[in-house]
Amino acid sequence: MPSSVSIALNTAWAALHTLQYGFGISAFNGIQDVVTCRRHGRPHGETGWLSSCVPLTSTQFGLIVAIFTLGGLVGALTTDIWSKRLGRVGTLRLSAALVLAGSVVTGLASSYLLLLVGRIVIGFGCGLSTVLVPLYLSEIAPTSMKKSLGIANQFFIVVGILIGQSLSLPLGQPMKWRWVFTVAVGIAAVQLVGSFFVPAKSGMDEREEEEETEEGRPLLPRDNEGEGAMSIRELVMSKDSVVRRGFLLVIVTQLVQQLCGISPVMYFSTRILTPVFQSNSKYIALGIVMLKLPITVVPAFLIERLGSRPILLFSALAMSLSSLLLAIGLNAPSQPLSIFSILTFVAAFSLGLGPVTWVVLPEVMPKRAVTAAGSVGLALNWSLNFSLGASFLPVQHWLAGLTHNGEGNIFYVFAVFCAVGAAGISVCYRLKDSV
Repeated sequence: MPSSVSIALNTAWAALHTLQYGFGISAFNGIQDVVTCRRHGRPHGETGWLSSCVPLTSTQFGLIVAIFTLGGLVGALTTDIWSKRLGRVGTLRLSAALVLAGSVVTGLASSYLLLLVGRIVIGFGCGLSTVLVPLYLSEIAPTSMKKSLGIANQFFIVVGILIGQSLSLPLGQPMKWRWVFTVAVGIAAVQLVGSFFVPAKSGMDEREEEEETEEGRPLLPRDNEGEGAMSIRELVMSKDSVVRRGFLLVIVTQLVQQLCGISPVMYFSTRILTPVFQSNSKYIALGIVMLKLPITVVPAFLIERLGSRPILLFSALAMSLSSLLLAIGLNAPSQPLSIFSILTFVAAFSLGLGPVTWVVLPEVMPKRAVTAAGSVGLALNWSLNFSLGASFLPVQHWLAGLTHNGEGNIFYVFAVFCAVGAAGISVCYRLKDSV
């Protein structure tokens, strides 16, 4: 039985991987203007190979931010291959090495192509860790601590987002923005060194151990016990009404989670709020993440008391109302309404659609179908994440031009998506209950 100190150190090491994932989400949020030369214009008369900024359009910048998720999807879907070859600790070591390399490339990049390469490599590394860290924490935790360590996994993702957003305050200047990525390099170096001191098992040993709690469940569910595990083709073609209606609910909840617009808000909150708050938008964006931090631990207790259905419905409807108010606040423009609505938007997501979407999967799917449904859900979720992140800035710009002071018009769209999504979730639960 490992000591409490050993568990704490191993947990801290594993948590650094999820922290890097959160850091990758927010790293560019507060530094868009200085990275893209928007604040100070294109570099003139600079010498040397390292420019103070990289001239980018909004579309190019959006793709750089969002391609992190595309790399993460590929990493997550190939985790089992790497884990069988290297073991969990070895694969997490690979994850840290990829994040380190990608962060070096991103921090030194002076072209659009290199920024894309750096971000997709970081995303690939983070995709590996998002699957393996929950498994690793579940493996090392005593039964009495599994829930606490499961919460710690989500908590450190938010800590990473907070760190990434905070660095934009002192480093949001030409050339200085590059130092943001040295923080990721430093954390990755600590992860690599630490990986040689944490207990490791062979890939075979790890495949034989699949004791997962609800809180310790990996992002990509696994079902290694059974000869009866369904393939994705079998899942899609299944005529079993329990499987089909459960799968429909999984698909709808994954769609609603992303179509409500949380990913663009977390990626571009500083840009979204700039027309209303100007230079203070960075501080408001930081406040949003600080609010998200304590709320992260609440769903673990609500799910046990209320169940998934009412939490998901409340979350989607609250996000719909918040989106509507945010659109009005940004267009007015009204600082009090804008800040209130974006805070309630993020809070509603953090209480429901954020964590509970993944809890629904094992609740509604037969055990033999969990892996296949989880794979489809993950691919759909992260593909939408990428698509929304890449298209948000140009679509927002286009919709803003349709009316005078239309910066918030895109949130009318998200309000409709959330409302329709809530109706869809309700219908899917009724269909499932009728089986």
